[in-house]
Amino acid sequence: MSYAVIRMQKIKNPGALGRHIDRSSEGDISIPINADSERVGTNIHWDKSGKSYSQEEWSKYSAQNPLSKRINDEINERYSVDKKIRKDAVKAVEYIFTSDTIKMNEIFNDEKLYRSWVKDNKDYLCNVFGKENIISMHLHLDEQTPHMHAIIVPITKDGRLSCKSFINGKKDLSQQQSDYAEVMKKYGMERGQLGSSAKHQRVNSNINNKYINYDRN
Repeated sequence: MSYAVIRMQKIKNPGALGRHIDRSSEGDISIPINADSERVGTNIHWDKSGKSYSQEEWSKYSAQNPLSKRINDEINERYSVDKKIRKDAVKAVEYIFTSDTIKMNEIFNDEKLYRSWVKDNKDYLCNVFGKENIISMHLHLDEQTPHMHAIIVPITKDGRLSCKSFINGKKDLSQQQSDYAEVMKKYGMERGQLGSSAKHQRVNSNINNKYINYDRN
């Protein structure tokens, strides 16, 4: 049985994270050492509206809208509390979704299956944080194991920036792992140990990389 892997990281200052998940720097495609330069073009990115972008398109988009700007723009637009945000406040949260390489290649070699997997991951985040808080999603197919990154700005219904309102300690994180594993059961995955890491192997070169659009009618 494969494990359903979900990892969370709080973001106070994006730093180099944007370059990694966007795979771009100032409009040029940026390829990390652990990625396959011949497969970087297969990556898919989604903006807040759900529109999908090829890697080349996203590199141009993120040149004008780097991660730090996307996060700050979201906060400036929706934060409505008459209180200055602390410098050490958690401004965003990053999630990574994946499994072992064999399982992920199994999913991504079946177009119907991988479309369903992408949708289920987005739906999971919507249930936890609300659709309005997901500012971008990133499907990386250029590393050894296919995986998805998602960036969330945790703004509450009453306009507060509050990560604790959505994730309050280790108990919540453990419950999220259990809940996520339930969603992933239909793909042949089960709950793994909190903080465990998936094994990485070479990505199958036959993965179908058609773009997927959500929330666009």
